[in-house]
Amino acid sequence: MNHIGKSAKKTLNALNQSLPVVVGVIMAISLLKTAVPESLYSTIFTGNILIDPFIGSLIGSIAAGNPITSYIIGGELIKQGVSLFAVTAFLLSWVTVGIISLPAEMDILGKKFALTRNIICFIVSFLVAILTVITLGIVGEL
Repeated sequence: MNHIGKSAKKTLNALNQSLPVVVGVIMAISLLKTAVPESLYSTIFTGNILIDPFIGSLIGSIAAGNPITSYIIGGELIKQGVSLFAVTAFLLSWVTVGIISLPAEMDILGKKFALTRNIICFIVSFLVAILTVITLGIVGEL
């Protein structure tokens, strides 16, 4: 089999493996849109530069799943009017903090290391979200 054939086969296998994840995300977003009224987003996320990233970091820390899923959910949150501060913090903490996987991480890497890493990542996700949005605003003005 030539290189193109091998590449095509690998691509189809990767697509086949990711299809259930994509379908699951679409179903989860549909459920979220149906179950959560849009007014709830404006109640939770007020656009405050400190509160929104904190709440976004909390939600992202608790959420679990494939990082690709977080980007899709983040995009939907933006469409619902959630601030970029909150969504950026959500994405960062989803990928770096793992409350759900913390017991396994403590078991494998040690309690002190796992807790320290998660606390630092939570704080950094909060700060980086604020700095990123402020930087985007400054660059956007240029």
